[in-house]
Amino acid sequence: MDERRKDDIVHTRVFNSRIGTLGLAALLAVAAAAIVLVYGSRSSDNGGGTGQVTVLVANQEIADFTPGNQIADGQMFRSEKFDRDLVADGAVSDPDQLKGLVARDTIYPGEQLTANQFQKSDTTSVAVKLDRDQRAVAFPVDEAQGMVDELQVGDHVDVVGTFDVIPVGPTGLPVAGAQQIQVTRTIAQDVLVLQVPDTSSSARSKDKVLTLAIPVDRVQHVIFAQERADVYFVLRPPGSSKEIPAVIDDVASVLRGATGTPRTVLSKLTGGR
Repeated sequence: MDERRKDDIVHTRVFNSRIGTLGLAALLAVAAAAIVLVYGSRSSDNGGGTGQVTVLVANQEIADFTPGNQIADGQMFRSEKFDRDLVADGAVSDPDQLKGLVARDTIYPGEQLTANQFQKSDTTSVAVKLDRDQRAVAFPVDEAQGMVDELQVGDHVDVVGTFDVIPVGPTGLPVAGAQQIQVTRTIAQDVLVLQVPDTSSSARSKDKVLTLAIPVDRVQHVIFAQERADVYFVLRPPGSSKEIPAVIDDVASVLRGATGTPRTVLSKLTGGR
């Protein structure tokens, strides 16, 4: 084989070798890019990346020991989207995560709700279910006092009392010859049921107690009615509803079908004419 032929063969081999090397490098680059894309996709799926996350944010002040159920049911939060790097550690995105928990400390409007702001509630005390403007009042009850055997925790009721009264004069003493009359009035409306009585035949008397969350401005009225009246509990429909008129009724007003405060009742109560 002549020298010229040998040189052509050598140049061809070198050229083919360079093409092969460049081709291999290109294939490796494509493979590396594919790996980066797959990794990036997986990282995004696993919560990485710079996308936004929806979390719960308090839209009102939430007092310490507020039950998570009340926060969830009372819509004390709103949902907001944040960049991942602005999301607090343990941020809550599902209201169901709060159920069975109570707030450790006060949570202020605008704060993200996080897992470390809550703790598991290991108490059965009704105190954790009360708002600041409510007080828990217990009533010994029986089936004759309304639908007590049908009530459930979370229901709302109106408290109605029927009193036996004697007309009195300006001095506060009973009017001469006055006779006792009965009057009825609604004492408190839209009251939350905290605990229901055990109405089974085997229940002890101390277990037949209905506990209500009474607004602070009605507590004394309710206590007085509990001591001096026959008290009835009237179940309300869910949501908003028409209120019972604030009237005092006696037998005459009921029979007349009066819709306002009966003058005859007020006259009798004060000994007027």
